[in-house]
Parts: sequence; C-alpha cells; structure tokens
Amino acid sequence: MTRTRMTITAVAALLVSAAPLFAQADNTSSPLVKPSRLNLPADQKQALTQWEDYIHGLHIAQDELALANGAAVNALTLSPDVLLRLLEEISIYKDFERTLRRASRRQGDVGKMAVATIEMIRKARFALAKDGKRIRESIEKLDDGLRARMNAQERLARAGEYAAPELLKVLESSEKVDADLRPYVIRTIEKLGRPLVVPLCEALPDTAPVVRQQIASMLGTIGYPVALPYLKREIERKDNDAATVKVTMRAYTSIVEKAGLSVDTAASHLFLRLAEAYYQGQESLVLEPGKSTNLLWSYNKSGGLSFMEIPTRIYGDVQSMRASKRALKLDRNLSAAMSLWVMANFRRENRLGSGTDPSYGSTMQSPHFYATLAGPKHLQPILKRALNERDAELALDAIRALAFTSDPKELLNLGGGTHPLITALNYPDRRVRFEAAFTVARSMPRTDFSGAGRVVQVLSEATREDGKPVAVVIAPDQTELNRVAALVRGAGSYNVLIGNSLEVVAEQVANAPGVDLIVVSSSVNEALATVTGARQHYKLMSTPIVALADEQYLPTLRRTLENYSTAMVNNKAATKEQLTTALTAAVKSSRGKALTAAEAMKYATTALGIIADLKTENGKVFVAGEAKPALLATLSDARAPVVEAGANVLATFKEAELQQAIADAAIAGKGGAALQSKVLRALAKSARAHGNQLNEFQLRKLVDLLGKAKGTLADAAAEAHGALNLPTSNAIDLITK
Repeated sequence: MTRTRMTITAVAALLVSAAPLFAQADNTSSPLVKPSRLNLPADQKQALTQWEDYIHGLHIAQDELALANGAAVNALTLSPDVLLRLLEEISIYKDFERTLRRASRRQGDVGKMAVATIEMIRKARFALAKDGKRIRESIEKLDDGLRARMNAQERLARAGEYAAPELLKVLESSEKVDADLRPYVIRTIEKLGRPLVVPLCEALPDTAPVVRQQIASMLGTIGYPVALPYLKREIERKDNDAATVKVTMRAYTSIVEKAGLSVDTAASHLFLRLAEAYYQGQESLVLEPGKSTNLLWSYNKSGGLSFMEIPTRIYGDVQSMRASKRALKLDRNLSAAMSLWVMANFRRENRLGSGTDPSYGSTMQSPHFYATLAGPKHLQPILKRALNERDAELALDAIRALAFTSDPKELLNLGGGTHPLITALNYPDRRVRFEAAFTVARSMPRTDFSGAGRVVQVLSEATREDGKPVAVVIAPDQTELNRVAALVRGAGSYNVLIGNSLEVVAEQVANAPGVDLIVVSSSVNEALATVTGARQHYKLMSTPIVALADEQYLPTLRRTLENYSTAMVNNKAATKEQLTTALTAAVKSSRGKALTAAEAMKYATTALGIIADLKTENGKVFVAGEAKPALLATLSDARAPVVEAGANVLATFKEAELQQAIADAAIAGKGGAALQSKVLRALAKSARAHGNQLNEFQLRKLVDLLGKAKGTLADAAAEAHGALNLPTSNAIDLITK
C-alpha cells in the first residue's frame, strides 16, 4: 500500500468514526452514508441513530449519552431480523460486541444496561438461528464469491448447531444446485467445527455410504474426540463397504492418537467412556453451559436431523443414558454401562424437579422400575459411588431399590468385604443413615457382620428426629457462647448445642439425630481444630461451618480454611441480618437436605415400628434393648404418634423401670385425653405381659384417675387397672360411690 493510499484510508476511518456525532442530521446526500441506509423506514433510521449513539457513548465513556440512547435501544420492538440487520449489517460499529462486553463489567446503570443489551441481542439471534429458511438462504450464498461466502459463513456460525439439518440436506440431496454447493458446505462444516459434531454423529450410521464417508472425513478434520465411539462403531459394522471403512478408519485414527487412546478400543467401551464423561459433567461436552436448555439431536431417514430442547441441568444425565444404552447394545455384558444408565436416570429425575424432560417418552417406566429390574449387582456400585461423591439423593434411590431386590446375604455381603449399605450407616446425611438402617434391620440377618452394632444406634437416632434443625456453637467463654447462640436461634429456629470445644459437645452431638450447622467464634487455631475435628466425625464430616473472627484476623482465617469447601468465614462484628444471611448461605451449600416435620415424623414412627419388630424377632444380631434410652425419651416427645408408638414398644420389655416410665407418662397426661388413653392402654399391655411392677405412689395416682376420668379415658384407665390386677375393692368403691 502506498503512503498516499494509507493517508486517505486513515482520514476516511477518522471521518467514519465521527459519523455518529452527526447522525441526527440525517444528511442522505453525504458520501459517508451507505446505500443500505438510504431507504430505511423512519422508525428504523431512528433506531439505527440511537444504536450508534449508544455504542459511541460506551466507546468514549460518555455515560449520559450511552444511558439515554441505551434505554431507547433496549425498548425497541423491531422484529429480530430487522434488529440484527441494523446492528450487524448496516451499522458502522462492527465490533459492538467487544464494546458491550467491556461495558457489562462496569458497576452501576451502565453495566446493567449493557448486560440487558447483550441479552436482547442473544434472544434475537436465538430466534433467527432456528429459521431454516434463513439458514438455507445463507447456504445458497456460499458460492457467490468470497465476500458473500464470508458473510454467509458468519451467519451460519451464529446459527451454530441449528444449521446442521439444512447443511446435511445439501450433502444428502441429489439436486444439481446442491451438488454445486456441496464442496462449499463441506468446507463450511469443517470451519464451523464443534457445534456440528454431535448432530453429524447422530446422522452418521443411517445415511447413505457416500454421505457417511463425507461425514466421517469431516469429523476427522474437525478432530473433536466426542466422535470417536461413533466412528469406531462404523468401523466395526459388518455391513459397511470397504471404502467407507477405509475413510472412517482414517478419520478415527487421526482423532484417537491425539486423544491418547488405543486404536483397538472397542466402540462399546468408547461409548462407556463418553457416558462417564457426560455423567461427570465435563463442560466441554455441553455446547451452551450457560443457557437454560441445550439440544438433544436425533436422526431418521425420512425426517432427517431433528432436535429437542433439554434442560441444561439434566443434559449430561440424558446424554449419559443415551451413550450407556449404545454401549449396552454393542456389548450386553458390559455391566458398568447398565449401572451408569440406572444411575444417570435416577440423577436425571432428581435434578429435573418439577420440570419436564421431552426425551423421556411416555412408554418409559419410572427410574425405580429399571433399578429394581437391574438388580443388586448393578445397584451396589451405584450406592458406593453415591456415597463417595456425596450425592445423598442418589444414595437414597439406590438404598430403596436394594431393599426390594436383595436377600440378607446379598444385601450385606456376608462373609465378604464391607457392603456400601453398611458404610451408609455412617453417612453424614441423616436420611441416608436412616434409610440404610431401615433396610438392613428389615432384612433380619441371622449371621453377625461388621457394622451390625450401628443399626440400632441409627434407629435410635431416628426416633429423636423432630425436623427442627440442629446447630453447634463453639466459643471460648460463656458470654460469647450466649451471644452467638442467640443469633443462631434467631436466624433459623435452631436447637442449639453449645460448648467451649467440639469435644465438650461430643455427647450432645452423639444424641442428636443430625447436625445442620456449626458456628465457631474463637481463635484461628481453635477454628481450624473445630473444622478438622468435624471432618473426622461421621455426623459432621459434611456439615457446613461458619467461622467468626475479628476483622484483623479474617484474611488469616480465610487462608487457613481455604481448602475446606464447606467452611465459610465471617466478621465476628456482623449484624444479626448479616449473620443470618451468612448462615443461610452456609446451610444452602450443604448437600444434606433439611427434613420437614412430616418427614421427621415418618422416620421416627418407622424406626419405632422396626425396633418393635426386632424385639418380637428376638434375634441375635440386633439387640432391641440397646434402644431403651431412646424409647424412654419418646415418652416426653411433643408428637402424640411418637409417644404412643414409643410406649407400645416399651411395653414389650420386662424391666420394672420401663413399665413405671409408661405409668408416669400415663398419669401425667400430657398431650390431652386422647393420647393419655393410648398410653394407659400401653400400660395395660405391659401389665398383661409382665405383671404389675408399679410402686405404691403410682398405684394411688392411677386409682385417683379412675375416680375422675370420663368416657374413653375412663375406659382406658379401667383396662390398666384390671390388667395390673389391682384389688377389687377399688372397683367396689367406685360402684358403690
């Protein structure tokens, strides 16, 4: 380029950069106005002026200019195609995206407005990206010369994977116009790369041989490893011709060597590796991880490529199921693929929540159906992995399925290594512990096994579960303990256990059904000791911890605890509102789910029923008597069903102090006449089984109750009197009164 031409170019660039400042004049005779601007309708001219003034204001940091015009731009009601034509084709600002991204990182109104503008443009592009007619028009311009091809490829790049169906149609078409376009389409696909890989992989096995060769070759050129199992499956096919196998093998080899895998790896194992990668949530496998949905592609010969939108939160699980299924089709003995399919299906349902999954057809059964169908051989690895990965919901699914499919020997792996179900008895999430204990206890094994002693302990924990969250507060002195405990109670109605160290509250923790939060307000060393001690305790190993410290020690404390993912640091001088926010955030970070009152009730009454069954069974492995302290505690529970169930279980024991405890509860009558009647009947049950073991004071109180009670309560008191075989003179006195 000559010096003169460089000077002219520089001057022209300077004039163009100044154009927005004079845009209001709308001087259509100016040589700077592009022909495409001349015939715009008035509303589009105004929109274009506002857009360019907005971007110019952002570019030169004139916030007032940017905000005034940005508000107008964000309020535009132009159709997506008109809007994008103005922004991308007509406007002089071709690098507006960089300007907007830079502005979006700013604080205040300018940053918020830039974020809103970026979202507006994204939605417009998304709306047009799915327009097959527009995509086809872009494809037809690929052979219109270099400039037209570059513009068309830019539009196809914005369409991304949505362009795949129309691009593939050109490859499959026998029309002359498409034959002329085909070389350009192939080069465009290779240039666009990753977004088109999955759709092409889905189409690969069912296309004609010549198209199959073209797809394989393009996949090899793109080099994305996700194509490996699809290519290897084609190589292993018995009905593929030699030419197709040769092309596919060349493409496969070029990718597999870069991926560091063996060329001889079977397609089934490659699909299993892909399923595992999807399950692990490798972000590189999700095209749009920041979007609420991603596309699941399918292909059939009559309809070509099609897609459905899948919630991104379950996308990896859906794809993992699909890849696992393909692995099983190729190798029916690949047990790991079956376990992974069941596991991904469970997690898909757990993550889906109240949403919908269009990929899970109406003919599909529940995840539990397939899990029980698969059997314990495939469920045990799922439970083991769920425990290792701290996935409580998946662990619960696996335990509930195991309960329906395993006999005691298989369930507990008697005579072998530790079964994951036994490991689950020490899991931090109380729901997992409870369900594991229920399942093991109901199996009624006749042979002792390692960990058997934990079963009744966990059943006892479940009887104490009332659904109210439990917090542990650690502080060096009583004043600070009281202050922090009050703040914690106010932040979430916690049952608070307090002490100067974790060792001091160890017994309280042991008696609690679970701990939802730990708050430590002390020195850096004591905070570290609390965190490390908690991570070694089965009930506390995943409990969120909030460490409070004076402001000058916060940096040191953060560095000290930075390797503990569930430990948060906060200023000791925080207000009640600030601390409440911190505690709420900490609890949300925990993988354990808080129980509702109804869930807690169900766990407590179920545990009591199982303890009663253990007492009746009188087995050698589980000793129901170990639950006596927990059973006695049920008599003072605030929930009537728990009191009733506890009293009835206690009635099966022979010890005098237990019968007397039932009598004390019956005489006290807390909870109303209806509950008092039920406890009296439990007392009668104990007396019939074990005779009268009450003391004189209790007997007098029972006779007094007989003289005052009415209706159902009187009937229950009379039943207890008779079962205790008390003197008939009491009856005579009441009759002759």
